[in-house]
Amino acid sequence: MLRAMSLLIGLAPMLSGAAWAIEGMGNPWETVDDAVCAGLKLTDFSTDSGGAVSITSAGRVADTKDLPGYCRVVATIAPKNNVEIRLPISGWNGRVLMAGCGGLCGKIQMARTDDALARKYAVAHTDMGHTEDDVNFADDPQLLEDFAHRSTHVATVLLKAVTKAYYNRQHEHAYFRGCSTGGRQGLTAALMYPDDYDGIIAGAPAAGPAVPNIVWALKANTRADGSSILDTTAITILHKAVLGACDLDDGRKDGIVGHPPSCAFDPAAMTCDKGKPGECLTLEQVDAARKIYAGVPNPDGTKYASQGYSKGGELGWLRTLVRTDKPAGMEGVARNYLRRFADMPSPPQTLADLDFAKTPVRLAAVDALPSFGSDGKRLAAFEKAGGKLLLYHSWSDDSLTPATAIDVYSAHARAMGGNERLDPFFKLFMIPGMFHCQGGDGPDAVDFLSAMETWVEKKSEPEKLIAFKTKQKPPVDSLHRFPLPPDQVLFSRPLYPFPASAKFSGQGDASSASTWLKN
Repeated sequence: MLRAMSLLIGLAPMLSGAAWAIEGMGNPWETVDDAVCAGLKLTDFSTDSGGAVSITSAGRVADTKDLPGYCRVVATIAPKNNVEIRLPISGWNGRVLMAGCGGLCGKIQMARTDDALARKYAVAHTDMGHTEDDVNFADDPQLLEDFAHRSTHVATVLLKAVTKAYYNRQHEHAYFRGCSTGGRQGLTAALMYPDDYDGIIAGAPAAGPAVPNIVWALKANTRADGSSILDTTAITILHKAVLGACDLDDGRKDGIVGHPPSCAFDPAAMTCDKGKPGECLTLEQVDAARKIYAGVPNPDGTKYASQGYSKGGELGWLRTLVRTDKPAGMEGVARNYLRRFADMPSPPQTLADLDFAKTPVRLAAVDALPSFGSDGKRLAAFEKAGGKLLLYHSWSDDSLTPATAIDVYSAHARAMGGNERLDPFFKLFMIPGMFHCQGGDGPDAVDFLSAMETWVEKKSEPEKLIAFKTKQKPPVDSLHRFPLPPDQVLFSRPLYPFPASAKFSGQGDASSASTWLKN
């Protein structure tokens, strides 16, 4: 039996090639394709992956109206890295894609790869080495290392090896795409494993000042009794005032602050007086808002990060920073930071116990790991390998402040000789009005994957991207599929490489990206 399976795997290139050639005419090799897929379970990929690999299942999944048929491979890389790989049965485009995770991960989220699989990518996802919903895995040094960087790397190596075994040819291009934790995975890969990917799409990376800023903002908005200083009413008042002051800065009144750094609004302008009951903020609320906008400071009062949360994104705070009848959305993240991840001699037990004036901000081991190197030029190895890095973040992110991406980009620009020096291989795009990775009043659908393909494969840099606001969101954990149906688009806006922004020309239909200019 083993000999027969080996023969079938050896015949894979001829059999699969024949299937591609007669696609649409019926496929006489279907049963053989199934056998080649199943035969992957008998192949030892441990040497390729740098760790003991167990293929727990391999079998064909029939095509549906949404996805092409694929060979589904489920594997474990020691000690506990679970990986799923999906290989198009016909028409593989020669590309592989590793998708990033969200939060603490702990589960396979293949919906994040559906759009790429539909484009005939070979795709994969990993649970990052643990299955727990809490942070107990962080007590195990190996599991913490896997979550920090190793799991993504070994899963990518396995993806490439399984793909080669199935199609009997090397992939032509390797890509990574992820947001939040996925953004950190991508950034870490560029810094630590420069040969893993030709192109990396990293959104809102959960690294550096991300979690400390969350903790700072929550503390700034929380009284000693646990109640929120800025409540629903106060935040609604604050957001309305910000729009009144800055909505028109980009030339269009649309409920979106297009470029928050240009917004000079000061919450003190809304301080309560007898003339505007129900339309003002208390001194306590003004102080909280100022702290949230400013971001976490160092003990000496200097800035730890370039900013906190942006002006214009206040409505997102309702779900992340405000406690109602249930905890604020980011309280769990703050608790995990204090309990497990923060490098503190005696971690405080509650936000009330944390004194930023006395305790320096400590990065969690995971957050600190994407080191830029002693000279700040660690990305040079990724550039030398021919890699392209597309970083993106939203100005109105309600979870991880825009400083997370801006500071990464700015630090490299300083170290490596300016924005123009980075342009050929590293670009940052800021999206107005979008919440964390998606949602919000702004456009949140961008075809980053096509832009990266063009950049890598045709050597054409993305000087402008188009972001769309759609009528419907994609299913949970899924991404929009491009091109978008025209009847699903509400409006579009151009995105220009940071630090540029877009401004309405004043001519034509403002809902079309074509009427907006680089500013």
